[in-house]
Amino acid sequence: AAGPPLDGGAAAWARLCAYWLVSAGTLGLQHSAGLLLVEFLQEFKRGRAETAVVGAAARGVMDCGAFLVGDLVVRVGARATCVLGAMIAGLGLFVSAEASALWQLYLSFSVLVGLGHSLALFAGVIVTNQWFEKRRSIASAIGNTGAGVGPFILAPLWVSMRLQLGWRQILRVLGGCNLVLLIFASIALTPPPPQPQEFSKLSPAEDTADNVGKIAGAHPSPKMDQQASSTTWAVLRNREVRRIALLIGVYGLGTWIPVVHLVAAGLDQGLSSERANDLVLCFAAGSIGLRVPINALADRLGRRKVWMLASMGYALIDFALPFLWTSYPAAMYPYAVLAGGFTGGLNSLMVTLAPEVVSPEQMGQAVSVSTATLGLGTFAGPVIAGAIFDSLGSYRGGWWFAASCLCSGCLLLLVPVEWFGRQPGPGEVASPGPLGCRREAATIVGKA
Repeated sequence: AAGPPLDGGAAAWARLCAYWLVSAGTLGLQHSAGLLLVEFLQEFKRGRAETAVVGAAARGVMDCGAFLVGDLVVRVGARATCVLGAMIAGLGLFVSAEASALWQLYLSFSVLVGLGHSLALFAGVIVTNQWFEKRRSIASAIGNTGAGVGPFILAPLWVSMRLQLGWRQILRVLGGCNLVLLIFASIALTPPPPQPQEFSKLSPAEDTADNVGKIAGAHPSPKMDQQASSTTWAVLRNREVRRIALLIGVYGLGTWIPVVHLVAAGLDQGLSSERANDLVLCFAAGSIGLRVPINALADRLGRRKVWMLASMGYALIDFALPFLWTSYPAAMYPYAVLAGGFTGGLNSLMVTLAPEVVSPEQMGQAVSVSTATLGLGTFAGPVIAGAIFDSLGSYRGGWWFAASCLCSGCLLLLVPVEWFGRQPGPGEVASPGPLGCRREAATIVGKA
């Protein structure tokens, strides 16, 4: 297993730059799903729920695929995993350009592109978490700002590109760019060298939020025991990992609805095609501009506390927007900036929650397991919102559904951990409380 995170230095920041490129190639395209939804609606003449499956399922497969990536990275390494993902995603985009029916996009775009992006993205996530600890949230946020590159490039050029190239040729160009960018980024995706186990036992004074990811009172295990306790199934026995996995799944139901449906909602409110596409640009601007401040605040105040505050803020604007967009369509622009900021900030913060409650050798699997449930939410949420539109002729109910999901996710951080299992799992670390303070039960968990 790799040694403890090194928290800086040229080598660590080089890995972070590679993760930024991976985010640009994967999340950058996923965050442009709203532009593709409008094209697919016009091309295939199907309902919004049915058409939204393409982009929503691509994100869902990407996130659910994380369940397998952790073990794959352990077996073949992050670099090889990312290269494999680049090849699958590139193939998916080339094949999608030839689709003549919507169901073909379900296979080529949703499955192939989603799977390829999963392999590449979570290889970068795992390597970044291995190289950073105290600065993990802000490092994740910096790397994730690459997600805004796709919308920033595509949104202003989309109308002219569509007229000159058509959406099929655009997908071919994106396939080539995806392949080259992700393979280039994979060069730096290597773990840190093994380090001395300086933190094999912590004193009570050291058991603070600054020492997340370290097992309270636990001695180093033999190598075979470490390998046995770092499998995906062993990590699933961790009660806090199960809590975080459920929390992220519920969050996913709400967070991806604006990404997929915001452009279509803008067109419904009378915005021109160019102005509706600008909503994607505003979303990307918020994602880049607010992502790092939210995560810097999380490293300072506590990741769970900031998660709750940001989720409630996101729920509030989701609830308020439908009251405003009919009379004031321009309100959709500041909403897009804030929604992008909350989505970007929470998505970056999401991958740092599980490493707080596991041992270092379990980190890769914990991140993969806990974020895999996001795929279920990001797939189902936009489809549900589309079904609500098809039934009622309005996105109002879909946005309120998103707000309720964001609120519900916060409540899961307040319930006792015993709701998720009576006994702690192997390597389980006492979690910080919802206000960012480590619970008194740390010594009990450390003995498990």
